[in-house]
Amino acid sequence: MIKYPSLLTVKEFAELARKVPELLDLEAYVEPKYDGSNITVFDGSFATRNLNPLPPQFEQGLRIALGDRLGALIELSKRYQVFLELGGRRNAPAGYADPWEGEWDYRVLDLYAGRFLAPDRVAEICEGYGLKFVGYTVARVADVLENWWKMLRERYAAFEGFVLKIFPPPEIARRVPHLRHNMIAAKFKHEYLGQRIATSKRRGKEGRESGERGLPPLPESEIMAAINRAHLVLGDDIRDPRKAMPLIFRLAKEEAEKHGCAVPDARTLYRCYRRYLERTS
Repeated sequence: MIKYPSLLTVKEFAELARKVPELLDLEAYVEPKYDGSNITVFDGSFATRNLNPLPPQFEQGLRIALGDRLGALIELSKRYQVFLELGGRRNAPAGYADPWEGEWDYRVLDLYAGRFLAPDRVAEICEGYGLKFVGYTVARVADVLENWWKMLRERYAAFEGFVLKIFPPPEIARRVPHLRHNMIAAKFKHEYLGQRIATSKRRGKEGRESGERGLPPLPESEIMAAINRAHLVLGDDIRDPRKAMPLIFRLAKEEAEKHGCAVPDARTLYRCYRRYLERTS
């Protein structure tokens, strides 16, 4: 099994596109970003994104979401490592619950067997197994970078955002630093709309000026995602702040450092923690 690759932020992806401009002319898959927990299934076993055993509450939620398609998912997991988003009204950490159906729901994101399958192939396989797939459209990378804020507002307002996936040919992939798999993936979230991202010459000066004023705050959706990951580690102990808060702080700190953001203070983390408990109660 492999861990699901980290998704680049808009800023990180824009910087990559400047280093490897050939990416801009490629076609990419654009998928809605459902708000939930990244789960993996391999050979019938359920695990968290970090490959830890799935806590009973989440495993039960996945079984409820799948219903009579549980057997189909297990069969599929014997051919591929399956990555899916587990959500629903009981598990939408950032608060984007509307696209989900019911208390627990799911969408298949990716299939992996030495390489990630392209979304059109994943959609075809999921249809054959009767499983819900996240869905996609196709767009030119340059067009997405130029219009991502419009796409968020007009097409993905009900979602946490959208995900861009590129499967570059070998001659371009060789130029991408630290590329471990055949897929490049970036996330475009509503929280990024307030950031000045230098994705064009027109916005470049603004991007530099915002960086000079200090580190931007870590988006609340990233804090909620860190709390959700802590929940996947702690299970029911997430409701004990003495156990939960140290882990939440560490995970939020890791996210902040990874994305070049300021580490949230204790008051912000605790406020988000209490809101998370209310949403998942």
